[in-house]
Amino acid sequence: MGKYFSDAVDNALEAIYYSYDRERAAAAVQPLADAANAGDGDAAYILSRCTSGPLYSWDYHPFQADDGVTEQLIRQSIVKGSAMGVLGSMRCGMFTPEMEEAMKAHYPTLKDAWNAVLEKAEAGCLFAMNMIGNTYFWLDIVRIEGKGPEDFPSKEAFGQWLRESELKCVPWFEKAFQGGMGFAGRNLYNLYNDGDDGAFEPDKAKARALARLGAEKGYPDWQERYAALLKEEEDLSQRVIDLYFAAAKQGQLSSWFYVGYAYELGKMGEKDCQRAMKCYELGLQDPDQVGCANRSARLLFLGEDGIPQDYARAVQLFQRAHTLGSNWGSSMLGLCYLFGYGCQKDPQRALQLLQDATGFLDMKNYGLGVIYTQGLGVPENIKKGVEYLQKAPGYAPAQEELLKYKKTFFGKWVRR
Repeated sequence: MGKYFSDAVDNALEAIYYSYDRERAAAAVQPLADAANAGDGDAAYILSRCTSGPLYSWDYHPFQADDGVTEQLIRQSIVKGSAMGVLGSMRCGMFTPEMEEAMKAHYPTLKDAWNAVLEKAEAGCLFAMNMIGNTYFWLDIVRIEGKGPEDFPSKEAFGQWLRESELKCVPWFEKAFQGGMGFAGRNLYNLYNDGDDGAFEPDKAKARALARLGAEKGYPDWQERYAALLKEEEDLSQRVIDLYFAAAKQGQLSSWFYVGYAYELGKMGEKDCQRAMKCYELGLQDPDQVGCANRSARLLFLGEDGIPQDYARAVQLFQRAHTLGSNWGSSMLGLCYLFGYGCQKDPQRALQLLQDATGFLDMKNYGLGVIYTQGLGVPENIKKGVEYLQKAPGYAPAQEELLKYKKTFFGKWVRR
């Protein structure tokens, strides 16, 4: 038996919530599953957190979200007597009347289940501390206590109780965060940074101090967050780069973007695009990493600074970024579709991309100029095309294209 729960659960909490180690977290899953299958309700609940998506653990743990499996595991946890499962089900909207009846086989009331978790928190369990903090932060405590406006002498008195209850989350989150659970700082940071209308005014200084504490404790997600705060004041200073680098080395894949960008800009000594490219490639292990996709695609599109030109790979990466909602590289991607660089020609696709592009405006105007002057996928309109080309006076291909046209004595643009 572990210190707070079973060995499987205690070990899983250490691996998943008190460290940032993908391999260790992955290794904890099978023992959890075995324990859950043997009737350990707490194991079923922690396993449900693994299948609930990155909002419920570190972004880079190797878990696959599955809502159906999550619901099944939470139901199993309550049936098997997990007080954590009871409180957790309230947070994700799964504490149905059916689940409440199942709970009563082990805990007569919600307050009894809450007290069981509170006992673990008071004994030193960081995960339980965070759960108790959440019952205050999200005001689940209202249902747990069974209180409402009718239990207070006035509406104002009820509101005051709600405000006081919410703020009881602070010491619990602080204890868990300082004790080694970086995840426990998320809601506390949001409370400090954003405040809560009528209950708590924003306190940016406390939010910043919390981020700094997390960075000092070596939590990679907090190193990244604190670096982002410092970057607003210092740009990519050495201190900021060091924080991003420290986070990246611990597996915070999104931080590789800024490390690579620092190499690309020459902030890590001489400009080194090859090292930048390696950093971007590491960051691309994160399927949602837009910045690494865009910057690496740009290097491959241009084929400069020691990076071999590779249009096909550039198209893949620009397309990936575009699918994630970024139009930063759409000018270059549009040119690829326009001229068939690394892909089949598709003037209509090129037109849409170029129209939506937000960066590299010379390339955008060049591409649109070619499309309209040559009537590629649109009715030919030399005048409109020339106007686009004239908007790119510093871009050599646009000026070369412009030489193909002249204005007649009557002011009409025609081909030479």
